Order: sequence, then structure tokens, then C-alpha cells
Amino acid sequence: MPLPKPPHNLPPKPSVPPKPVPAAVDPRQNPNAPHLKAKRILPLRRPREQERAAFGRIFQGCGDINDYDITKKLGEGTFGEVHKATHKPTGRMVALKRILMHNEKEGMPITALREIKILKALKHENVIEVLDMLVARSTSRDPLTITMVFPYMDHDLAGLLDNERVKLWPSQIKLYMKQLLEGTEYMHRNHILHRDMKAANLLISNTGNLRIADFGLARVFDQGVDWKGRERKYTNCVVTRWYRPPELLLGARLYGGEVDMWGVGCVFGEMFSRKPILPGTSDADQLDKIWELCGLPSQIDWPDWDKLPGHDLVPRGNANKKSRVKEKFASHCEPETLDLMEKMLKLDPAQRITALDALDHDYFWIDPMPADPKQLPKYEASHELDRRHHGPPPGLPPPQQHVPMQIPPRGRGGPPRGPGGWQPPPVSWHNGPPLQRGGGPRGPQPPRNGNRPPYGPGGGGYGPGPQHGHGNGHGHGRGHHPGNGRAPPDAPRGSIPLPAKPVGASLQPMGRQGVPPPTGPRLQY
Repeated sequence: MPLPKPPHNLPPKPSVPPKPVPAAVDPRQNPNAPHLKAKRILPLRRPREQERAAFGRIFQGCGDINDYDITKKLGEGTFGEVHKATHKPTGRMVALKRILMHNEKEGMPITALREIKILKALKHENVIEVLDMLVARSTSRDPLTITMVFPYMDHDLAGLLDNERVKLWPSQIKLYMKQLLEGTEYMHRNHILHRDMKAANLLISNTGNLRIADFGLARVFDQGVDWKGRERKYTNCVVTRWYRPPELLLGARLYGGEVDMWGVGCVFGEMFSRKPILPGTSDADQLDKIWELCGLPSQIDWPDWDKLPGHDLVPRGNANKKSRVKEKFASHCEPETLDLMEKMLKLDPAQRITALDALDHDYFWIDPMPADPKQLPKYEASHELDRRHHGPPPGLPPPQQHVPMQIPPRGRGGPPRGPGGWQPPPVSWHNGPPLQRGGGPRGPQPPRNGNRPPYGPGGGGYGPGPQHGHGNGHGHGRGHHPGNGRAPPDAPRGSIPLPAKPVGASLQPMGRQGVPPPTGPRLQY
């Protein structure tokens, strides 16, 4: 039997007044005041216009791996692989850097997180750009993989130097150095340390554009103190050994952009000698090679060096041993070139030249001027992995030659040198006898394909290489070096004329504006 329905004329329920909410009181003024739980404020999504203004591009989630046609492997390492691919919708050539997730419980490698974060914020024509992110979920067969999409670059500098068909003119080296320093100055002005500056991490296109790549060891730096008032200390297990500065080898943990400038100086010398200039086989041997080239530290040249943790590794008894950088490269370079290289390879990091000051050095204001990128020859693709495994492809036509152009007068005035204008000294670039380090010939030479000790499979500059800088990195992978005993032809006449350098002139900072440069007192160890 159904229950009767309640009547519709029941009186309404009495209203209950709401409980009074206590007013928020600053607990610093009244410790007995009630504490209210802070309401979580979700971050607002940037409008498209603001995101484009901030980053120069828009990040909208992740792309689809099926939109890319993978054609060739460019490199491999502990954290993943790099492949050349084509973006099907646009036909653009890209490089896919796949990050393998070996243990999902620990999440992504911290180096990958830092690289993604930094590259999303940086925007400069001489810094590699991340175009897209691809995520493939884990299955019963394959682990979770995250892929970074970069623009494809035809070469890395290590591959070009290993390619016997490639001859770098002095004007071409100056073009690459100018771009390298502009990218480095932009990073340091925005408080970013690269911490793995080497030839294999410098990507070059056939249009003459150089980009700094592999930010797996990069991080934000500040020479101040942390939130607890302590001096900020960073790990010294960074930078590939052949390009590692002496202060890191001696255990310094307070450093800044000077560690990158040492690597830039090593790359500078490598472009002339066609091989790494400091190829140490261990940390102790690396220091010995640095002392041999740059001299021994003293309280005059490098104050407080004896306060570093590894000061016992410095030999005693010959404190008057000075730098031999100019002596070693005297047959390769002009005096201005030698002066800039020596300032980059100063033992004292406080005296090492900065990227901004290097851009204003006389080296960039004399003939030959930086080469015109439009006049550079087009080379076959030269990546470190290709040169190491396959060597030069057979049957290729000779590379395109430079188109002669008129050399402008010297930027600082003065008569031209030599008949018909300035002529650089003949450069052997490792095609002739080996470089001399003193009074006699060098000891036994390594085999032709053994000038670069094994550092594990390289990443072609996009950076999936092994655990960089943790004591076992020796430099590039094995490469092929020429030895035909021929000198290169005369330097080309193609150059970009610059106006005469006025007295006291300085280059304006390039890249993003409004970011204060790093400041702080002299580094104390």
C-alpha cells in the first residue's frame, strides 16, 4: 500500500544564519589570530600575443611523431639518439633528439629538464632553437620516450675539422668566432652557463649560420648568495675534459661565464690547428698540458690559486714558466689573433676576457673581415658520427670555391700588407708537419684516426651524448684527420667590410634587452 503524500502547505524551514568568518589578521601583529588557509591561485594562461612577445614563438602542447619521416641517424648516447627527419606537413628538415626513459620511477633526467627549460626561454640566431616536443607513452615493449625537435644543421664544427676536403679560411674562422661570441654573450647576459663548450656542440649550416647546441649541462647562474645567505656553489664535474678550464680541474665550485670562455679559446685554437689543442688522457695529464701551453700559476698571474682544493696538483719549483700560446700559433695567426687567443686562455678566471670584450677586440676590426656567408662554399654534410664511422663519401665533386671580392682597407688605418693588399701567412692546418712545442720534434704520433680519444658515441651537437663531465669524458669520438702534406690555397677575398673603429668604441649588446648583466665581486674560492 503506497504511503500518503505529505501536504503541500507545510511551513517553511527556519533559516539558519551563516557562521561569521573571522577577519584575516596579520599573524606578525597578533600571534593569537586565526590562520586562514591560503587559496591556491592557478597561473593564468598567457594570451597568444604575450607568449609570442615573450618567447618569439608559441608552445601548444606536443606534436605527433607520425608527422615526421625519420631518414638517418646522426648520433647516439646514454640518454638517447638523434635522427635526421622530415616534417611531412611542411617538408622541413629537422633533427629529432629522443630522450630514453630508462627508469620511469625516477622521472626525466635533470639534464633534459634543464635543457628544455633553458631552450624554451632563449631566443637568438646563434643558439639552437627547440621547435616542438613529442611524447610517446610507454607500452609493454617500449619505454616512455620524449623527443625534442630541432632545426637540422648541415654540419658540426668537429665534423668539418675532421673532413680533409674542408679548408677553413681566416675570414671564415673569424665569421664563426663572431657568431660564437655573440651567442655566448647573449647566454651570459641572461645568466645562463653552457658548461660544455666544444667543437662537437657547435652546429653550422651551409648558409654560414653557427648555433650553440647541447644544453644538457647548462644551468642558470648567479654570483650572489642563495636564500640562506650562502655563496652559490656549482659542481665542477662539467665540461668535456679537453675543454675544461684549470680552475675546475683544481676543484673550484664558485665560477661564472669564464668557464665557457676557456672552451671558446680552445675551439678558437682548434680551428687553426685542425685538432684539439689540449688532448689530455686524464685529469692530471690535462693539467700538465695546460701548464705546458699556458704556463704555471703564480701569485702575480693567478692570485689565490693555492687556496683551491686541488692546489697540490700544481708542480712546484718553476713558477717563472710563462704562456706559450703565441709561440705555438705564431706561424698560423696574426698578432691580433694571438692576443685574443691568449686572453681567452688566461689561467686566472678573473683575468680571462669576457664575451662582450672579445667582440670589441681588434681581431674583428682588421683584415680579413668576417667572410660573407653568401660566398662560403657548400660542403657535404659533415657530422662527427659520419666522419668517425664512414669517412668522406666517395666520388663527390670538389667543393664550391669562393667568389673573389675586393678587400676593403684596414679598419684601423695603415698601409696594406704585402703586394695587392693584406695576405695572411701560410697556414698548414695539420696538413703539413706537426706543430712544434719547443726545440725539437714531438714524440710518437697517434694513428691518423686516433687523434680524438674515445668519448663514447657523440651526439652530433644536438646532445644525447654520455654523462658529460663526470670524470670519464675525454673529448670527441674518434675522427679522421688529413695528412696529405699540402698547404691550402691562398685565402679568399670575400669579406664583410666594417667601418673604421673609432677610439673607445664598443659593441652594443645583442639579443634580448632589459636583462641586467651578472654582477659581483671577484671570485673567492
